[in-house]
Amino acid sequence: VGGSRKVSLALKSDIRVCQATRARPMINIAKVSDWLTRNANEQLYPRLFLMSPNGTLLAYSTPVDIKELRDQAALISIAWKEHCQGRQKPPSPNQRKESTRSENSVGSASAPSLQPALRTLTIQSRDCNILVRLLQPELLLVLVGNIPPRKNQSFKINAEGFGDPRYPSIESTPSRPGSSSNFLQGDAAIDSGKRKAPSIMSNMSQRDRDIRQGVLHVQRKRLDALSDYALRDFESTGFIMPADSDLQ
Repeated sequence: VGGSRKVSLALKSDIRVCQATRARPMINIAKVSDWLTRNANEQLYPRLFLMSPNGTLLAYSTPVDIKELRDQAALISIAWKEHCQGRQKPPSPNQRKESTRSENSVGSASAPSLQPALRTLTIQSRDCNILVRLLQPELLLVLVGNIPPRKNQSFKINAEGFGDPRYPSIESTPSRPGSSSNFLQGDAAIDSGKRKAPSIMSNMSQRDRDIRQGVLHVQRKRLDALSDYALRDFESTGFIMPADSDLQ
């Protein structure tokens, strides 16, 4: 599923390449696009990109159909804003530091009647999975993943606020390997009616466990890894994404 250490080092070098002559650091768009391209996977998650909640594209993996990408970003922006309604505002980088011990307390003092701020949006369609993660109030990381061949998947959107359970949930003994596992393994079918005994599951490699959880789990795990390292780097460099109105 990819080495996390490699992801971390790659991202750190990319963001720090462009230190602004002004007080705050800036992202080198070309370098970050290259980083996204290296971390994309043609079979599982062929597209990664950064965008603002308003739909402004900032960096993206290649190759890409730019018109299709812009249309996709526009639709994601609409969905993101819609699911932000009735929720608290996302925490600023400084607030995020203070709330690491208790994520679901973010903003509760000022707006106790509102749901926690939107953190992750998972859009499942007939053609693909789209996972959107809030990095900063003005910055979203998007992973577009393929779905297994011949899998009939209905349209569904799952919104997660800070402190909400992970989607998809992680099962201790996955019972739905089916087409998702076949997609990851490439060929042999696995009988979806059979379950591995806990003792056998405990002896499986992490990769095999991920495969049994399904393709959406693998895509979510990758999104989490990329997001975690990006946030750590932003914290160490002091990078804060400006609002669209501040971009030239």
